Amino acid sequence: MLPIGLSAPPRSHRPWMTGVLALACVAVYVRVLLLRKAPLAPYCTDLTESRRALQRAGGTVQLFVCQYGAIPDDLVKGRHLLTLVTALFVHAGWFHLVSNLLFFIAFAPRVEEDLGSGGLLALFVGNGVLGGIAHVLVAPNLVSPAIGASGAVAGVMGAHLLLAKGATVRVLIGPVPLRLPSRFVLALWAVLQAAYAAWALSRAEYPGGTSYEVHAAGFAVGVVVVAAWLRLRRSEELIWHPDLGGRPG
Repeated sequence: MLPIGLSAPPRSHRPWMTGVLALACVAVYVRVLLLRKAPLAPYCTDLTESRRALQRAGGTVQLFVCQYGAIPDDLVKGRHLLTLVTALFVHAGWFHLVSNLLFFIAFAPRVEEDLGSGGLLALFVGNGVLGGIAHVLVAPNLVSPAIGASGAVAGVMGAHLLLAKGATVRVLIGPVPLRLPSRFVLALWAVLQAAYAAWALSRAEYPGGTSYEVHAAGFAVGVVVVAAWLRLRRSEELIWHPDLGGRPG
């Protein structure tokens, strides 16, 4: 199920930050496409263990992903902490990129209108980092890099759940386009991610592949952050105008 339209299009604010973040992901992916392919080394450390190995791996997709992806084993040891941010913009496959962008572009514009461009940026990066931390907590000894904006996009989706009540969105279910309530789409997606994450955590070994705990954590944080923001805004309005519930003109 993929969204193919906007949910609750913005009424007044031009969502330029949505465009900037989407274009940043596309630009990094184009950069990846321009890199050369090479036989994969078993571990990222094999690419950097010596100057000769580093020179041999120079300009390859794997080295790029290893340098900018978030490796839990490194992060636990306090190394390469900035990769929690850089990893958000790296996608190694077109479907990974397109699916993230479809969800992001469908739900981010309304979030940007309500929270502002700076608020959307903070939500995107903050949820992406917290999703990465959740991945580290689940699989602290993993030596393969995690990449992608999934945790950040999930946070935006969680925010949209509370900000756009009554909205609808066009989704593609197989070859069939349907218009469904946005809350239904978001809630179903969140439940599935939580179920997949619970399944992954029940395994004796971390299964690898899609990091569902990143999705679930990002979505939950997005909901909590916006719930707190809405509560604060209502309290502020009551302070300004306890009788009318609004600020003075």
